[in-house]
Amino acid sequence: GASGVGIGNFMEIGPLDVNLKPRNSTWLQKADLIFMDNPVGVGYSYVEDDSLLVTTDWQAATDATTLLKALAKELPTLQQGSPLFLVAESYGGKYAATLGVSVARAVRAGDLKLKLAGVALGDSWVSPEDFTLAYAPLLLEVSRLDDNAGDAAKK
Repeated sequence: GASGVGIGNFMEIGPLDVNLKPRNSTWLQKADLIFMDNPVGVGYSYVEDDSLLVTTDWQAATDATTLLKALAKELPTLQQGSPLFLVAESYGGKYAATLGVSVARAVRAGDLKLKLAGVALGDSWVSPEDFTLAYAPLLLEVSRLDDNAGDAAKK
């Protein structure tokens, strides 16, 4: 998968590029950004105690929600009404939807004072089976496969 911290931050929307030089175009010009590799153990995140690794999407969402709660306490500006968008790519798309539900529940319960404005998924791998089944028709539609190759790909 694509690391949000490594690729999303340094190669796509973060303030610095991979050489730590300022980027000409960054989302930071319009919004505050928080990058996290979640669940712990993926991307650049790690634990020294393997028993802390999660085994379900809901555990990953709970961990990330706990992080957002801690950040909101440390950075009161996060609670001042700016909209929160959860953005994920690659396999992170599986986690972002669950995190959105977890954050919404925490907001409703009064445990998190943020304004959840939306969840955005880019190149997300949320349903490999559906993606695979849709790939041959897409390639046919954009003329990357002829009819014979398309029929073979559908088998």
